[in-house]
Amino acid sequence: MNDNEKNITISNKTEDVKPKDQDQKDLPKVPAFQDEKTREYMVSTIEEESGYYLLESKTKGFRMLFPEDGEYSDSETSKKNESLFFDSVNKKTNIVMNASVKFYQNESFINDPETMLDIVSGINEYKGHFEKFEAKDKDIYFASKHENFDNEENPSYIFLGYIKSKKQDDLGMEYSFMFSCSANAKTCKPDPKANEEQVKRIINSVTFGDV
Repeated sequence: MNDNEKNITISNKTEDVKPKDQDQKDLPKVPAFQDEKTREYMVSTIEEESGYYLLESKTKGFRMLFPEDGEYSDSETSKKNESLFFDSVNKKTNIVMNASVKFYQNESFINDPETMLDIVSGINEYKGHFEKFEAKDKDIYFASKHENFDNEENPSYIFLGYIKSKKQDDLGMEYSFMFSCSANAKTCKPDPKANEEQVKRIINSVTFGDV
């Protein structure tokens, strides 16, 4: 075996080992891997897209793109549902993202858009319209709003909705992403268009497993 073959073999063996089982010093130097709780969800150290890696839920019910600067903040898991909360800070723009996704399985109400949108609207205090986007394997319902809270110059932007699997009944996810200026930021210029593009990239990447 020559040196190139040896290097390929070593690389393949490394990729067979989950990030949570690898030595931290060998992992990418980004929050998604350097944070102990976050890397438990990471599938591989190989980027899926620039700045994004692949996340898999603990129940293996779904996978989605996860930003390299994202960090786990909390989670809730039951036999039917799994919630994941995570945050990220863009150090260049001083924008903080607070995100939550809640996965449902074996819940009949996930098939009813009216019921699910009422749930999502109630949680996020939203009274507007949702757009519907159809993909091959899922339907995506999407809306946005902004809140001034205590800062009228730099409002927070919230993107919310839910995703319904087309391949399997009683299977789907609700989501909410909020973007706001970091509390310690001296300069911050919100960019809701860029935030919307990021959210759509993440939710479009969602795939549901055979649960």
